[in-house]
Parts: sequence; structure tokens; C-alpha cells
Amino acid sequence: MLHDFAAVSRTVIEFISILIIMCGVAVAIFRGCQLFFTSRSGHSLPRDAWIQLRLSFEDTLMLGLQFLMAADIIGTISDPDLQGVIVLSVIVLLRVILSFTLSREVAEMDRQKRENAAARHDG
Repeated sequence: MLHDFAAVSRTVIEFISILIIMCGVAVAIFRGCQLFFTSRSGHSLPRDAWIQLRLSFEDTLMLGLQFLMAADIIGTISDPDLQGVIVLSVIVLLRVILSFTLSREVAEMDRQKRENAAARHDG
């Protein structure tokens, strides 16, 4: 009975992760098209708009990967096998890489904003 509950829970959580990732992709494509067509119509967009879009998309991917990781943890606990452990390890590795990239980009954006604010204040 516990094994069946774990299997159903894993399936539901995997489905949620897929929905999160697909919604994130759809929103990123929509916002990307908006930015593209706005920039093509002669309006100059700051580079920050594209970076913000990318950071938002990475946040969504990280959330989806967290749900996938939770589903794989449940699966590995309920039915441990080597393939499950390998899949879980790859997902954890992807999440670590995305977290590192995201934190680095956020720090870079903050630095650029501080520099721009200081330049405006001085000039």
C-alpha cells in the first residue's frame, strides 16, 4: 500500500514539474517575443530586460527541477535501484549548476545597477 501511494505521489509530482517547466517555457517565449518586437519597432530596450527574462526562466527551471528531484527522491526511497540513483544525481547536479549560474547573474545585475546608479548620481 505504501509503495502504491509513493508511485502515485511520484507521478503527480512529476506531472506538476512538467506543467511548471512548460508554463515557464511558454511565458519566456511570449515575453521574449514581446521584447523582440518592441526592440524591432525602434524602441531601445535595456540589456537588463533580456537578462531579467533569462533569470526568470532559470527560476522556473529550478522550480521544475526541484519538483522532479522530490519525485525522484520518493521513487528512490520506495523502490531503490541504480538507475533511480543516477537520475536523481543528474537532477541534483543540474540544479546545482543552475543555482550557481543564477546567483552569479543576479550578483552581476546588482553590480551593474549599482554602477549605473552611481554614474547617474555623479553625472
